[in-house]
Amino acid sequence: MGNLIRAEFYRLRRRPHSVLGMALILLLGVSLLTVSCALPPQVGSAATLLQSISTLSVSGMFFAVWCAAAASSGVNKLDILKHEAVFGIPRWQIYLSRLATACLLGVGLVALLSLWAVLLTLFFLPGPGLLPALAQYLTLTLTALPLWMASAGLFLCCRFVTRSDAVSVVLVLLYYFVGYPFCAAAYAAGPGLSPLFRFLYVTHPMAPFWNGSLLLAAGPSPELGISLDPTLFVPFPPAPLPCWLVGLGWLAVTTLLALAVLDRRELR
Repeated sequence: MGNLIRAEFYRLRRRPHSVLGMALILLLGVSLLTVSCALPPQVGSAATLLQSISTLSVSGMFFAVWCAAAASSGVNKLDILKHEAVFGIPRWQIYLSRLATACLLGVGLVALLSLWAVLLTLFFLPGPGLLPALAQYLTLTLTALPLWMASAGLFLCCRFVTRSDAVSVVLVLLYYFVGYPFCAAAYAAGPGLSPLFRFLYVTHPMAPFWNGSLLLAAGPSPELGISLDPTLFVPFPPAPLPCWLVGLGWLAVTTLLALAVLDRRELR
């Protein structure tokens, strides 16, 4: 397994554009937030910057998809799968090596972003309150980490089932942007649907980032209007245990499904 993971990182080094693109976007984003916090009229502090980054933690779900795509896509990927299978590598190791690479890549990017944010606060936002704000930021990051991994696992599962990057991205985005509000609206619409949609709503990887908050406005028509207000993002870290249970549960389900499909597929 270790050799497979090292091989995947070697392939990433051979085509570093995706990784460099993600790193550049993250570093530039944190730099712009620092400038907005340091200049008038904001004139903020380290706590303001770290709280702003925490508010945008839901974007980690989509960077996780990007990490999974970088670990599973590319030129001649099908040939690589065939060669690995021919050499007797179990297919579960083939899949898990991709998943582990995506997760390790994501953790590395999170560490890079966090280090860059701390350095910027030391140089441009000096003042008290850094340690408490940093502790709260790290708590939220560790809480959100399994949900980000679940997002990577969901994309990889779709990628191995559909064998298409584009279809996988569309399916994941539909599940996030349509499935999550739909489950919430259906749960609020009628008591007969409550048990099923409550389960789908509570176990959705996006739910902890919103702290279970949706603005459901019932107008004169029987339809429900759904408003996702960014101010409804969690102002504090959600409970770690439910987040880890949801994240690990999603990883287990998507991994088992992908392995079941991969074991029955003929690699031509």
